[in-house]
Amino acid sequence: MGYELNAILMDAHCHLHEYGEDEIKSIMDLNIYVVAVSDDYKSSIRTIEISRKYGLVIPAVGLHPWNVDHNCKNEVANIEGLLSVDKSIRILGEVGLDKKFKPYTIQLQDAVFRRFIEMAREKGLALNIHAANAWADVLDILYRNDISLAILHWYTGPLDLVKEIMDRGYYITVNQAITIQQKYRDIIRIAPLDIILVESDAPYRYRGLVFHPKEILGIYKYIAELKSMSLDEVEKSIVENSYRFLRALKVL
Repeated sequence: MGYELNAILMDAHCHLHEYGEDEIKSIMDLNIYVVAVSDDYKSSIRTIEISRKYGLVIPAVGLHPWNVDHNCKNEVANIEGLLSVDKSIRILGEVGLDKKFKPYTIQLQDAVFRRFIEMAREKGLALNIHAANAWADVLDILYRNDISLAILHWYTGPLDLVKEIMDRGYYITVNQAITIQQKYRDIIRIAPLDIILVESDAPYRYRGLVFHPKEILGIYKYIAELKSMSLDEVEKSIVENSYRFLRALKVL
């Protein structure tokens, strides 16, 4: 395909805006593409600033469902304004629904998410989605709105939805939690390689794990072990997935 393997390693979901400048430089020294998601308007601006400084950073703007409240209309309007002035933004994220941790705001979350879906459809943008305990709901919304490019971040939903995700051409991501989360392992065992991307979800902390982009290669190795495949085979497939995703974004 005319590209170097190391040039297409990609962290498909990272909160780069939470890091200081020195750590961001260290992450950039890994020479991997980073899909940098945002949590709100302020972090979206920070993400864009980082992407202007580092060519391997792909900015995503959005409002995390945990941050959706009765004052979110201005946040959404401001984020939409960013899309009007910065045509380099090709992804909305982190956006979605969360019935697990924030069930009491689900109606507001739904309204906000549907507005982001409209933006994605109108502007041809990809989506980087959080959908804890709302996987079927999210897939239904994506289907009804003809969304063609989406990442379902940290997918731990029903096993029987994996085929639907594959049929729609969407991606699921794998992070360090796969080393300790049984449901995650069960999903990755059955998921076809051609829908898998790797992520850090850094700098999140989960059950003693400290997520970081430098752990990306370790995730490849764990996927290979889980699926009883060679590391080379897993790397080749996920690199091709990353390449395909970046081409769809018109980054490559």
